Amino acid sequence: MILVKNTFKKTIRIIHLWLGLVTGLVICIVCLTGSIYAFQKEIKMLVYPYYTVEHHDAAERMPLSELLHKYQQQSDHDVMRIYDFNTPTRSSMLLTVKDKAYYYSFVDPYTGEILREVFLARDFFTIILYIHMNLLLGEVGTQIIGWSVVLFIFSLITGLVLWFPRSLKVFKSKKGRKSRFGVKIKGSKKRVLYDLHNVLGFYAASILILLAITGIAWTFTWVDNLLYASVTFEEKTEEKPVTTASATFDRIALDRLKKDVVPQRDNKDLFIYFLPTKDTEPIRVMSSIDDDEFGNSDDYYANADTGSLITTRFDEEKNAGQKLNSLYYDIHTGSILGFGGKLLVFLAGLIGASLPITGLMLYLNRLKKKKKNKVVVEVSDDEATATQNIEEMKNKIALLWLFLAVGFILHHIYGLAGIYFGKELKIEGATGETPGWAHYYRILFEIIILMLALASLEITKKWFKITSMVWAVLLGLFNVYHVIEAIMHEPSNTSEIIVLGWMVAISGVLIAALNRWRLQTV
Repeated sequence: MILVKNTFKKTIRIIHLWLGLVTGLVICIVCLTGSIYAFQKEIKMLVYPYYTVEHHDAAERMPLSELLHKYQQQSDHDVMRIYDFNTPTRSSMLLTVKDKAYYYSFVDPYTGEILREVFLARDFFTIILYIHMNLLLGEVGTQIIGWSVVLFIFSLITGLVLWFPRSLKVFKSKKGRKSRFGVKIKGSKKRVLYDLHNVLGFYAASILILLAITGIAWTFTWVDNLLYASVTFEEKTEEKPVTTASATFDRIALDRLKKDVVPQRDNKDLFIYFLPTKDTEPIRVMSSIDDDEFGNSDDYYANADTGSLITTRFDEEKNAGQKLNSLYYDIHTGSILGFGGKLLVFLAGLIGASLPITGLMLYLNRLKKKKKNKVVVEVSDDEATATQNIEEMKNKIALLWLFLAVGFILHHIYGLAGIYFGKELKIEGATGETPGWAHYYRILFEIIILMLALASLEITKKWFKITSMVWAVLLGLFNVYHVIEAIMHEPSNTSEIIVLGWMVAISGVLIAALNRWRLQTV
């Protein structure tokens, strides 16, 4: 039993190490920018004077039609959205576009005067947001971020496994609890570094996993579908867009719509008016608590020429999956718990950014220690040499299994990412008879199985050596068959052929490594 536990922990440690080394830089950037963005609203309200206006009790906000008209007299930008606040001291915001460049235009709601037009490509928090989302690399960066965060989730899970003590007796003593839950500031530098990584990682892990899941739900359709299916137990269907008969937008319609909408939800501070871009497109209004909390939002659709309501979708009418979807932003930013939630996200982000750094430092210290304490093994000492070779072989096999896992992910989900960017998830063999979420769970199970293979690496009993060889050979034959089939039937699909060829090569090396390991451990 002890051997199995030790084996499991060693294998998990290898997985944790390599996941951290592969994703560390990206995760550090994502977490740091996330922490900066957590209090973006509070900082903007404090630093940017054009976010607020002076309010006199006798003054009334001008009608939206007049506000839009006055803005158009002062600017040649096209207006896409109007952000109208009930808070008397908030300025109105307009999302505008000119020559394919986007701006936030801030307007005094009492006079119609333009206070500031902010070019979003040069706005500090917009830049931080896009670094957080795609490293400023467009769709390529989105995929890099998304897959790094997927691996980060597994890194956090393996980290929690490593944090957990071998025996629960540790928690019974004060010293034991302190070693797991406290940072020994007065300890050696190595001990402090270990505690900063191990203890702080434990405190932040659950929050970071939640943030990571809600983050990749925006990146990957299949994650969003999986979350939807997990709470509704049914497959997500595409919602049909609301359309109207062809009509020309009349800004007077905004005034009628506001009179109908605002009294219905007096607890909502923000009403966002999405102006139609086509003749058959209605005006859409989304109401929310404020501009940093969208979980309890309502939607209204109205005719573009008259402002008369066509349909509504209130928050209480959403099913569990739709409700969860609308809460992604609030959960991800912490605004669902108010200021305290944002503070938790801020601190978790800082800890998350520090984990790759402290982890790398621990790894480098370990390498230095190994180099310093390295013992020269005599060639004649067959037993010592064999032991050393076996340890090296185990690490090699572990890495090969990890490479195969990556190959499975690439093949089953996106193929070579450069060709499949922007496309929805399509899984080979899906006929439509089986719900999509069932296929997503299949992929998850494959990953778990591969992790179990890693977990049993050091069990050198005869049955394991035989079964692991059989499994590796069958997997190799399957990969060979698959790559031949791809070449014969889809020769133009170079992405799949490359990935499958890579998996064939790894399978061959894995079989050879397992065979050498089998011979060395007789």
